[in-house]
Amino acid sequence: MTTKTIVLAVLLSVALSTITFANAETATVEVPFESHGQSCNFDEIAVEYHCVWQGIVDPVTAQEIEELVNSINDRIFDEQIAELNADALEEIANEPLTKDEKTIQKFELQLEQGVIRTPDAVLLQMLRDLDECQQGLDNSSAIQQERTFVISQYQHLGVHNVQVVGQLGELSLAIQECKAQHVLENQILTVAYKHFADADKAGNYDHYKAFEGISAIPFEKFTSTSDQIDLSAICDNHQFSKQHKEQAGCVVLYDGKTMDQVKRENELRFGTDGVVGYQSESLDKYFDFLTNYGNRIATEQDKQLQADIAEPIAREMIENNLFYQNKVKQNGN
Repeated sequence: MTTKTIVLAVLLSVALSTITFANAETATVEVPFESHGQSCNFDEIAVEYHCVWQGIVDPVTAQEIEELVNSINDRIFDEQIAELNADALEEIANEPLTKDEKTIQKFELQLEQGVIRTPDAVLLQMLRDLDECQQGLDNSSAIQQERTFVISQYQHLGVHNVQVVGQLGELSLAIQECKAQHVLENQILTVAYKHFADADKAGNYDHYKAFEGISAIPFEKFTSTSDQIDLSAICDNHQFSKQHKEQAGCVVLYDGKTMDQVKRENELRFGTDGVVGYQSESLDKYFDFLTNYGNRIATEQDKQLQADIAEPIAREMIENNLFYQNKVKQNGN
């Protein structure tokens, strides 16, 4: 800031007869910048004295111009981004909620009120962490169609004792399916393709060439008109079940006998009336005792002796019976 001393000549010409008066004042003006010149002029009509000082303008570099442009551009970009964000937020606010978003909103309200059920609380946690699982890509592209399905990244489903039904069940099954898909991709198919590659390097074994000249069926069988079939490969092979052998026409033996022989023996022993009878040596002796001795020869003393022996045994059996015990309790009450 520089101080300039100038004379403000306020000339007031008043023509009063032949007399002219002139007044002048001195003022000090502080100029707030460096200057290299000035010019003054007097407005006689408005009676104003105007002075102009020429300031020294610092030269502007190209870097300063670039910084100014960048500052202006940044401000414009920020304003445009803020406007776009406001529009996007307004569009999001106006978009209708999806089915899962509505479910989350409903369960969160129940959670705040403290009335949410345990299965719904678990489903809420799963819906908050949804993800996608892909099928039919990479190794599995040759055996599966490309497909994407929704899963949840919630890791604590196994610690909850809840019934996995409805949407909770669908997400649970999807999680298991995705785990199986990873095993298929990263383990099973990876190993299989490695085996294919190793087989290609080693060369496939030519079974036809190894058995060249060896016929599975004798040549004369092709020209014969017999309908006889050699079933020894099935009938004499223990790898086949008896049922399979019977269906193939083999004669199956049970303890050295055919099924028809076993059937005939059973009919002779037990008859065909549907009543199953059996023979026991102990029972034969018991019935023989009843017939030849038993109650027919026993005296009254013998019967009383046996009754005395049986009485405590019968009493113990009755007292150990739960129905008898319950009846005693009821009568006691």
